[in-house]
Amino acid sequence: MRTSTRPDPVPLVADDPRPVGWPAGLMLLGGLGFVSVYVVAVLSTRGQSIDSGVMDAVTVTGSRHDLLSSLLPNPYLLLALALGLGALALLRHVRTGLAVLVAVPLLVASTQVLKDVLPRPQLADAWAMANSLPSGHTGAALALALALLLVSPRRLRPVAALVGTVVSLWMGALVVLLGFHRPSDVLASAFLAVGAGGLGLLVRGRAPGSMTRRLPG
Repeated sequence: MRTSTRPDPVPLVADDPRPVGWPAGLMLLGGLGFVSVYVVAVLSTRGQSIDSGVMDAVTVTGSRHDLLSSLLPNPYLLLALALGLGALALLRHVRTGLAVLVAVPLLVASTQVLKDVLPRPQLADAWAMANSLPSGHTGAALALALALLLVSPRRLRPVAALVGTVVSLWMGALVVLLGFHRPSDVLASAFLAVGAGGLGLLVRGRAPGSMTRRLPG
């Protein structure tokens, strides 16, 4: 009598937990990117010259300055929305809520602390200027974008990514046009957000709503 052997069921994972290497890679990328921006744009004469030159060239004045100032999002409101999303997420998926409530404050706090502790040597500036890297305004916008991505289910992540990108780009562009920040300040905050996002993914682990299905043999 002929017997047939059936292969073991093959696991088919609809939403696998992210491997540790993926969040760690984002954290490494964010850290290295931030350091690179700081070294090039702040600690080099040419970098300072280009960075401040771009800001001076695009800064608006007069009535246009007043108009753009009125369109500048309130960073405290953005931060409150991000933290609110984290608090609401706690009710449905604890680790997702914790991911937001860890990553968002870390991102925003780092923009304030690093700005105060990092030196800015006077290499190309016409006068002594305080360090403004990274941008706290941009960090708040990126915090909201990060919270949206962490709490959104897979089907809504493209929408969350679009909304977060628009808000962050809008804030980043305005703070440069208004003369509040140099372009490197905005870019440095973006790299900090990448690192904070990696930490958030590490804390969250398996995304909510994931499931494992098996193919029949």
